[in-house]
Amino acid sequence: MPATLLLLSLAGCMPTFEAKDGPPDTFVLAAVTVAPAEAPVPPLAGELAVRMPTVRAATEGNHLPVRLPDGRVDVLAGARWAAPVDAGLGAVLVDTLRDRRGFSAVLPDSSPFAGRWLLDVEVREFIAQYAAEGAAPTVRVVLVGTLGRSRDRQVLGAVTGTGEVAARRNTRTAIAEAFGSATRDAVLQVAQDAERLAATDAAAR
Repeated sequence: MPATLLLLSLAGCMPTFEAKDGPPDTFVLAAVTVAPAEAPVPPLAGELAVRMPTVRAATEGNHLPVRLPDGRVDVLAGARWAAPVDAGLGAVLVDTLRDRRGFSAVLPDSSPFAGRWLLDVEVREFIAQYAAEGAAPTVRVVLVGTLGRSRDRQVLGAVTGTGEVAARRNTRTAIAEAFGSATRDAVLQVAQDAERLAATDAAAR
């Protein structure tokens, strides 16, 4: 039986890999409002430009990727993101950094303006891992990247973020929520690294 048609038994819940009648459930990766950064205050005197994150082949598109207990990688049947993963994560990065107010402005990849600093992030992992059939998966999100100065393309240091959240149940909605929570945790760590590196650079100049 194909992996996408596996029936995972969970009383009272729709089996995660069962084919779904009608259109797929659509979920949005959204930024979670966070308290402004405690430092730097006031915001750094400079703009941060955020490049669209790069993703690996298994994460491309708007599917919710899963890794089965035998190691095979598949996608969650009957579920999709409202936007491709790179665009969704890029929006979360920008929104989170803006909410923290650590920079005078945060510019998305589509902005015609250049920032004083440039944040470049790669999505190393973005997947729901099943340890056993029928069990709820654990979502793991790993982001790695660099912060640099836009003017001379000087790398200032690495940024990293990891989020790992167990889904409450083995359902599409619960798994999508776990993706959102794990993404939030990873993005917050990246934001903190970017603010720290930019503050160090600003103090040295």
